Amino acid sequence: MNSKNRAKKKNKKRLDRQLRSGKVEKTFKVVTETEVTKSEDENGEQVTVTETKPDRLVEVNTKKEDKKEDHKADPEQKRSQIREGKKNSKVTDIRAARAREKQKKRIRRIAAVGVIVVFALTVYLTRAYWVPKLEGILDRPKETVVNDGKTKSGNFPISFNEGSVSDITGIGNYLACLDKNQLRIYSEDGEQTNEFSHNYIDPELKGALKRMMIYDKGGSSLMVVNRKNKIYEKNVSGKILLGDIADNNNIAVVTEDAKYSGILYVYDPNGKQIYKWYSSARVLSVNFSADGEGCFLTTFSSKGGEMVSLVRYLRFDRDTEYMKSVELPVLALAAMDNVNGEYWVVGDTAFYRLDSEGQIIQSYDYSGELADYDLSRECAALCFKGLQRNSTELVMFRSDSDQAEPDTQLYTDDGRPVSLHIKDQKVLLLKDGVMECFDFSGNLLATAELDSDYTDFTFFGENIYFLDYREVNKISFTT
Repeated sequence: MNSKNRAKKKNKKRLDRQLRSGKVEKTFKVVTETEVTKSEDENGEQVTVTETKPDRLVEVNTKKEDKKEDHKADPEQKRSQIREGKKNSKVTDIRAARAREKQKKRIRRIAAVGVIVVFALTVYLTRAYWVPKLEGILDRPKETVVNDGKTKSGNFPISFNEGSVSDITGIGNYLACLDKNQLRIYSEDGEQTNEFSHNYIDPELKGALKRMMIYDKGGSSLMVVNRKNKIYEKNVSGKILLGDIADNNNIAVVTEDAKYSGILYVYDPNGKQIYKWYSSARVLSVNFSADGEGCFLTTFSSKGGEMVSLVRYLRFDRDTEYMKSVELPVLALAAMDNVNGEYWVVGDTAFYRLDSEGQIIQSYDYSGELADYDLSRECAALCFKGLQRNSTELVMFRSDSDQAEPDTQLYTDDGRPVSLHIKDQKVLLLKDGVMECFDFSGNLLATAELDSDYTDFTFFGENIYFLDYREVNKISFTT
């Protein structure tokens, strides 16, 4: 290899290194070459011949302009590029910061949800320890409202013939009074607004949200009215023993005939029969469920020389019993469901709580004579004549409690119990000469001294309407 070729090879290697380092750029150009030759013709004269070769591409390697030289050549462009670079860098930094902040927020939210879940599970699993303590705090005695007990003037008292008024109830903000001839409707001020005549020998009154039912106990007639109109009258087969009306305006009556001791008829709001049920045992009570699409029946019979009762829950859309209890060694006076899906049962000598299958999960034997009771889906309240003269015992069972004994047990010595009602989450107790109101925890919310002895009452609109044998009176009763 001659020196010329070695030089070409050396230059080529250097050029390759420069290309790889980026110091030169590889470009191409089109090259046209001609070749000139001289020759002699036939006469021996010199002849010049020019020959053009095909075009070809030739690499042309050019060095990149030095950046420093470029900046020196165009300083304004240099400053513009710097500003643009800083701007792009700033935008990138802001976006990255926002992304990091969003990620932190997500992590914090996930952590917060986790803490709440763990806390809720801990609270639920340890409820047996802290619920009794919390109830002790929440059940502290509240301030008692002392009402003056003075009867209202104006149209009160509403007077009747002696012994003629048998029942009173509220329908909306109106007072309904049943006597031996009529059902009269009064405003809150005691002004009569309507009346309905009947010819029933032993009339009974049942009230619901917007309607009332009057039936002839021992007869076969009944009437359904609202405070303005008579809706319908009906005669049924057999002697009517019991009746009830639901807030959805269904009605139920229990009759008896020569073949059956109890026959249940249920009618829709238009008086059309929608259900019928037969019993060979005597029916003691009938109460509608909260939705009016079912009812609770208690029956009693003799077994082995002892009286036993059964509780049944009937739904009108099925033929079989929804629930049938075990035999209870009492006369079951009333039954209904509570918010836990269990059942209250008031007997003549004991109180029961049944599970959804009708099995006994709680029982309470009375220590005194049962005077009155009332049931709601949240609470069952019973009052007894105390062992001491002029004393009362009040017990309550709450649906949110699972203890064996009553949740509230109060003893007073300022009067014997007369009547008890549950209304608007309150227990109202009428005693001889005293009216009292309690919450479901047994706190005395309100009281009033009474001038007369009454036999019953109804409560609505922060007023109490009292019934005695000759008149109806009214007092303001703030709770």
